[in-house]
Amino acid sequence: MELKLVQKRGSRTQEFELINDSELLIKEKNFLNSKEWTVDIESIGHQKIIEAHSRNGLRIVGSCFILIALTSWIAFFVEDNLNGEFDGLIWGGLFSLVLGITCFKAPLNNLLILNGGYSNLKFFLDSPSREEVEAFVNTLIALSKDKLRQKYSRVDSDIPEDTFMNQLNWLLNSKLISEKEFEEKKIEYKLSKLIK
Repeated sequence: MELKLVQKRGSRTQEFELINDSELLIKEKNFLNSKEWTVDIESIGHQKIIEAHSRNGLRIVGSCFILIALTSWIAFFVEDNLNGEFDGLIWGGLFSLVLGITCFKAPLNNLLILNGGYSNLKFFLDSPSREEVEAFVNTLIALSKDKLRQKYSRVDSDIPEDTFMNQLNWLLNSKLISEKEFEEKKIEYKLSKLIK
């Protein structure tokens, strides 16, 4: 199964790729360094936290910088600039304009965080799009839950009853199996003990 997500934000790049259907390879790159590591798919969290910021503050600050630029240029044209005394207003206005545009174009630090496991993962929420990121994360969660269900609900008569029941209780409490599945696995385990 090919499952990969590439995210870019400014100079930072993140790649998430599922390898061997059991590990998530993570690569992070920026101007100064790069990191690469793997995370076992069973150890990721299943709780999604979305951290989104508003653009309103940046719009207000950007508008103020553009207003400063316009004001400095108006003052330059209204006053007589015979000796070049007001040339600083032009450069200050250009600088303010660049800062204003930067405020409008700056990327927001919106994140989707997978929490609750041994490994917490952070995804850029808007790169490449929110829908693609959420679909990728939902697929990861489904795969992780499936792996945990397969691993801990496997009926084996050689496993001590206390251990098996603890595993089933953990799966039930973690909402990885339903009450019906819990009861079915208990019966299946008891039957396997009788047959043995």
